[in-house]
Amino acid sequence: MARLELSADLADRLAPLVARHAERVAEEVAAEARRLAPAAKTWRTREDGDARPSHRDADGQTRPAPVPFQVGGALLAGPRDPNGPIEETAGCRCTVTEDPAAVAASITAGKAAIRGSRVEVDVVCDFPHAAEAEFAQGEGTHFMSRAAALVATRHR
Repeated sequence: MARLELSADLADRLAPLVARHAERVAEEVAAEARRLAPAAKTWRTREDGDARPSHRDADGQTRPAPVPFQVGGALLAGPRDPNGPIEETAGCRCTVTEDPAAVAASITAGKAAIRGSRVEVDVVCDFPHAAEAEFAQGEGTHFMSRAAALVATRHR
């Protein structure tokens, strides 16, 4: 019968190899998250001085597509949202512009950090209200967690 003895510093010697693999997996997660990321939307008023004060305050507000705008005291999917209060929607002349790649462009994979026998890598979406998009309803939700799950499935 053969006997195998592992050196006490095996984890320390393997950590750099694991770190490189972890960085490759993190980049896969980031790429998948970029593919799944929702578009960004921006509230725009007509700049003619006739917009409601609450709509002027919302002008330029940018959100991931599934996240509502904060307009006055209301949460609106967009101008003239049929589920919004009439005082914010009736006669509204505002528009929404979309940027399909803005959220995706903010997703990055970091460098691996070795902490003892552990290796950690972050995948970050640095877009305003991205966390809210993760838990919203509709197209483009759960994009970060879905990306991690899809990559994990490929690596089983």
